[in-house]
Formats: sequence, structure tokens, C-alpha cells
Amino acid sequence: MKLTKYLSILFLTGLQLVCYGQTKSVNPQLQKKAEAFTQKIIHLITQKDYAALNQLTTKKVYCSLCFETAPEKNYFVGKDAFYQKHVDTIFNKELLERLNRNETKFSFDGSDPGFKDRTYIVLYTTQRRNEFGDGHEGAQFVFWLKEEKGAFKLSGIETIP
Repeated sequence: MKLTKYLSILFLTGLQLVCYGQTKSVNPQLQKKAEAFTQKIIHLITQKDYAALNQLTTKKVYCSLCFETAPEKNYFVGKDAFYQKHVDTIFNKELLERLNRNETKFSFDGSDPGFKDRTYIVLYTTQRRNEFGDGHEGAQFVFWLKEEKGAFKLSGIETIP
């Protein structure tokens, strides 16, 4: 009986250490800076100021929304193609209105080696839970941000779900 008790305590202690090690505290100033950056991106898209947007964007942009069917290799497009072919279709009037509600969540995302193209993500709630009926899970629009030389750059967009 003592062995079971000790193993249980050891397991719970180990679980707490693992869970604690997985969390990263969010710096409120960094969060404000990231959210202000995405608001600037939204404003520049609304104004169709692609020259300014070009300066604030990585060379390639992750854009699952740019393709009707999954491409063979990946969802990355060059930033010029992103702004010339896709941005007006994706950022329609309805989406821009929903983004301007400014319901955001911020997350550090640089620890996942599979996603070296983003350091942070800012999620905008575009459809609230149960907004379209009971059981509707809601949706979020995600901005990928890459930190380069102490400044943010837009590196991708996607939606969840």
C-alpha cells in the first residue's frame, strides 16, 4: 500500500512539473505590442496600403486561405502574390468588421520547431461560441507574427476551425 501511495505522489509531482514547464508567462507589454501591430495590419489592409504592408511582411506568407484545395507542397506564397491576388478576397467587408470588434487572444508560439515561421500568434474571435445556434463552436482568425531584429512581421494567416 505504501508503494502505491509513493508512486501516486511521485506521478502527481512529475505531472505538475511537466505542466509547469510547458507554460510560458505572457508579457503584457509584448501582448499589447503584438495586438497593436495586428491592428496596424488590419488598418493598412482596409486602406489598401500595400507598399506599407510589404515592409511589415516576411518574404513568404503562410496562407491556407489562399487555396481552394491543398497544394502539394505547402501553403506558403510570396508576399507580392499574397497582396496582389489574395488579400482583397480574404479580407472582405464582413471579416474586417468582425476583426474590428477586437476580441483577441495572444500566444507565444516560438517553442514549436515545426513552426519556425512564426514566433507569436494573435487570434481574433470572428464567430462567437453559439453565435449561429446552439452548439456552434465559434471561429477565430489567426495572424502569425515573426519577430525579426526586434520588430514584428506578418508571416501568415489562417482560421480555426
